[in-house]
Amino acid sequence: MVVTVSDAPLGNILSAKATIAGITLGQGSSGSSASVLAQPETVELSGLGALQEPIEITNLAFGTYSSVTLNISAAQVTYINSSGQVTTASASIAQPAVTVALSPALAVSSQGEVQLQLAFNLAQSFNIAGSTVTFNPAMNTSGAQVSSENSGDRHVEVTGAVVAVSSSAITVASGDSSRQFSFSVNSSTQFPSGVTIASIQPASIVQVQGQTQTDGTILAQMITPESQGDSSGQQQDGAKGIIVSVAQDSTGAVTAFTMVPREGFGAVGATTSISVDVSSATTFDLPEDAQQTGLSSTSFNAAELFPGQSVLVTGSGGSTGALQAQKIVLAAESIPASLVAAPVGSSLDYHFTLALPGTAFLTTYSKITSLATVAGQSTDYSGSLTAASFASLAAGASIEVHGFLLVDTKGGYTLYATEIAKVETPESPESGNSTGDN
Repeated sequence: MVVTVSDAPLGNILSAKATIAGITLGQGSSGSSASVLAQPETVELSGLGALQEPIEITNLAFGTYSSVTLNISAAQVTYINSSGQVTTASASIAQPAVTVALSPALAVSSQGEVQLQLAFNLAQSFNIAGSTVTFNPAMNTSGAQVSSENSGDRHVEVTGAVVAVSSSAITVASGDSSRQFSFSVNSSTQFPSGVTIASIQPASIVQVQGQTQTDGTILAQMITPESQGDSSGQQQDGAKGIIVSVAQDSTGAVTAFTMVPREGFGAVGATTSISVDVSSATTFDLPEDAQQTGLSSTSFNAAELFPGQSVLVTGSGGSTGALQAQKIVLAAESIPASLVAAPVGSSLDYHFTLALPGTAFLTTYSKITSLATVAGQSTDYSGSLTAASFASLAAGASIEVHGFLLVDTKGGYTLYATEIAKVETPESPESGNSTGDN
C-alpha cells in the first residue's frame, strides 16, 4: 500500500504543518486493525492542493478494511491575521484521534498495489480565532486498487535532495517530511532539454512527478533538477514557499524578497521566514511541467516576482537567514476558489475565471480578486472530477487548482493549471471517535 496526502487549501494560510503520529485501518466487526505508518511523519499540507505526496509505502494483509483512524500529535500554521500581518502559531489539537469510514470499504484479496488517499480540508481543519488556533482534522479518505484508479489519482510528487541515483532508479529525501522515496526510471521518464538521468548528481535538489504502479513501485514520469549537487555531494541551501514582500531599487528592479518557506533544503531549517537576495548573477527557470502548459522557458524572470507567488530558491547562506539566490525556479501553487462561470472551450482546452475568497493571500498581497485560468492537454483531474465532468461545472462550483501563476506586461495575472480537483465536503467522524477514542 502507498499512503498519500493532499489538501483543499485555505486562502489565508501560507504554511501548515501537521505531525501524523499514526494511521490505522480497521476491519469493522472483526475488531482487527492494521497500522500503515511505521513512524510519525510531519507533512506540509498547504502547498499540495490537488497533488498527492506519498508518506508511506508498506505491506498490507489481505482483508476488508472499512475505516481509517488518524492520530495527530502536533500542528503549526503560518497565516495572515485580521490585521494583514504574517503570524505563526502552534495549534492545539482538538481531536488527537479521528476515525472516518472507508466508503466503499477496501477489499484486499490479491497481490498488487493499493492506495490510501488522505485528503485534508484546511478550511475546516484549522479554526483561527484571534490569536488562538485549533486543529481538528477534517478529511476525505479513499482506498482502491491502483489498477482501478484514473491517472490523476495515481499521480504523486516529491521535491527534495537526491540520495541515490542509477540508470533505473532515483531515491529522493522529501524536503517536506525528510522521508526517502525511490522512483523507478525507464525510457518513458521525461527530463528537461539537456538533462539525463546520468547527469543528475547526488545531493541535487529535484522535483519528481511519478505515478503509482500495480506492481508496488512508483514510476518517475518527469524529473526536473532544481539545483545541481557538487562533486563532493554538498547540497545547496534552498527553500520552496510563498513570496510575501518584494524590495526594488530606484529603477524598479527586484533586489530582494521575503518568503515563507513550506519546504527547506540544506541549512534552511524550520524557519518561518527567510530573506532572499537577488543579483545580476541569479538565474531564472521554469520546470518542465510548466513548459508543458504552454509557457516558454524565457517567460519567468525577476520582473515576474510578486507577493503571493510560489518559487523554489537555491543558493548559499541559508543558515544566516539571508539566502543569496543562485537560481530561482517558478513553483506551482494551489489555489482554492469558485468558478465565476462555466468553463469555456473544448477538447481539453478550457478558459475560465476563478473568484478568490476575500481572505486569500493573493487578494491581501496583490489585490487579486479574480484570476484568469487556462487548462490544456497536460492538465490532470483528480478525485471525483474528470475532464468531461469539469466542463459541465456551473458558476459557483468550489474547486482547487494547482498550477503556475504569472503576471504579464499589462499587470494581468494568469494561472496555468496542471491539476484540478473539486472541493469535497469532509467526511463526518464515526460515532464514538469524535473525542479521540480508538
